[in-house]
Amino acid sequence: MTNQHPDPDLPVDHDPPARATDIDKQEGVTPDSAPEPVAPEVESARLLANEARPILGAEGFSDERIDELASAFIAKDIGESVEQFIAWARLEGPAGPDPDSVI
Repeated sequence: MTNQHPDPDLPVDHDPPARATDIDKQEGVTPDSAPEPVAPEVESARLLANEARPILGAEGFSDERIDELASAFIAKDIGESVEQFIAWARLEGPAGPDPDSVI
């Protein structure tokens, strides 16, 4: 089975950090190969979610959605800053499929 091409409607960093492409974190995945955050990433995702929560919450994002998006953002090495996370989260939207789900 080959990896599917990413959905053209989903945001993809066209210049991802080397560590993201080294382990194919931005490529299509199957449930068994989806990136899982490691312990330091879990804490980073929690801190990122907490920093962005006032802004995204005011825009209609639920706490659960913010946490879910922060985990995916960190696990997939999409970016590093709160500003990058907020911009990406806005593209993903306040409601929608799990960003780690396989279509």
